Amino acid sequence: MITYQEHQVVGALNTPLVPLDDRPIVERMADKMLEMGMNGIAVTADSLAEHSNFTRAEIGAHGSEASDLAKSRAVRDRRLD
Repeated sequence: MITYQEHQVVGALNTPLVPLDDRPIVERMADKMLEMGMNGIAVTADSLAEHSNFTRAEIGAHGSEASDLAKSRAVRDRRLD
């Protein structure tokens, strides 16, 4: 006799939903700046707005602080090499 098993509905999630990134905006913006820089994209206010979901107001308010944070994260400690 043929028996059928229920299957997963197409489009159903296999994993639980991941919560939205709740880190501060400055940290998220700094990470995006580092990512863009590593991919050879010049990081400007215009390019950051184009390659991210940050608004121009957010970039204007937090851009300089995020830039400083990104620069500090990008510096390697040469003593470890």
